[in-house]
Amino acid sequence: MSRTLNVGRIVIGFVLFVALIGATPQESPEAVFAAAEGSLQAGDLEAARDGYLELLEIFPRDSHPDVTWRAAARLRLGDLLWRQGDWQLAGADYLDVVELEKASKWTSRAALKLAYVALAEEDWIGAADLLQRVVSATGLAADSGAAESARRALAIVQRFHLRSADAQGPYTRARVVDMGAEIDRPIALAVSADGQVLMVDEGAPAVFLKDPARDAASRLTFNAHTRPWWGVDGLPYLPTRRAGVIALGGSRLGFMSNDNGRSVPLKDLQAGVRTPDGSWFLLDADPRRVLKFDPAGAYRGTATTATEEPLDVDIDGVGRLYVLERTGSRVLRFGPDGQREGVIVATNWQRPEALAVDRLGNSYVVDRDARTVDIFSPAGIRLHRLGPGLPGGLELRGPRDVAVDDSGRIYVADRSARTVMVIE
Repeated sequence: MSRTLNVGRIVIGFVLFVALIGATPQESPEAVFAAAEGSLQAGDLEAARDGYLELLEIFPRDSHPDVTWRAAARLRLGDLLWRQGDWQLAGADYLDVVELEKASKWTSRAALKLAYVALAEEDWIGAADLLQRVVSATGLAADSGAAESARRALAIVQRFHLRSADAQGPYTRARVVDMGAEIDRPIALAVSADGQVLMVDEGAPAVFLKDPARDAASRLTFNAHTRPWWGVDGLPYLPTRRAGVIALGGSRLGFMSNDNGRSVPLKDLQAGVRTPDGSWFLLDADPRRVLKFDPAGAYRGTATTATEEPLDVDIDGVGRLYVLERTGSRVLRFGPDGQREGVIVATNWQRPEALAVDRLGNSYVVDRDARTVDIFSPAGIRLHRLGPGLPGGLELRGPRDVAVDDSGRIYVADRSARTVMVIE
């Protein structure tokens, strides 16, 4: 009897031991994804990639069909490939999320990225179908942020590629923007995705911010500002010739370049951008070059060569850098990682002055002397030319800067006309 009890105790103990082992909590998919995201934010792309792949390995689709964080990891793997310039392989990851994973917000986000792949291949109809799918998504697959981005991208695709042959063209009217105050000599401007206009007036001197949605206007302190831009973080940035960059609603940021091993401040900051991964590209005019800085503001080298004369910079919706260059009268493009992709536009402008790039990678270039705005596709094909006369009767007289919002509307700071115009 005692032996039977002892055997029973051993068996029960073994069962409890196995149960305890089985009850040991496995790291959650959300935690694995968060760790990979932390590596990505820290700039450790290899560790981030390993983390996303680990999530796919620990939670495979056949045994964990309801794990939506797997779709998130697959989306991020696609993004990493895109940053390396391999957008076709990135598209395979996005397609995997759209077609094979359980419906979630990541479905819409992947479909949006897949639309960008179609746009890179100039498959306008396929891109439009994907964008409309994101806009129309309901239930678990709906994502308001992705839907709004898709809606704006779809407006640009329709403007340039899907309008009927008998349409008037991509732009049908131009009007003056009421900045809420009398304008003297507007020289620079930036526009947010939803149409807020930040304008530098060297004649006032002042900086004006106009929010049409609220019919509100503000006048800000002037401090020798140059060309502003609207960041992917939603903040407007004001570069100042010698004092660095001011993030409105944030802080003042200083940058030091390198001169023969010595850290030196920028001498004549003219323009800049910040990419989705947090890197900075700033245009210094003394001497003219585009400098790269990491997310913390540390100097990481020069993008342009000594023989190039950059005039303006901007980025597209996936973080590629575009540089308007005077010497060859051309537009250069660099990947999100700063690697040179080459010349995408080369033409014979009289006096190239300013550059804007929309979220799809279309380039808008102001020719100051010709008083025109040229629009080029991501492949460098001229899509349209505006000016000097504009639809609706307005005329470009002395354009100095250009910006474009997320629906493809063009804004021009015209110094001679003393106005900001919007062409829509």
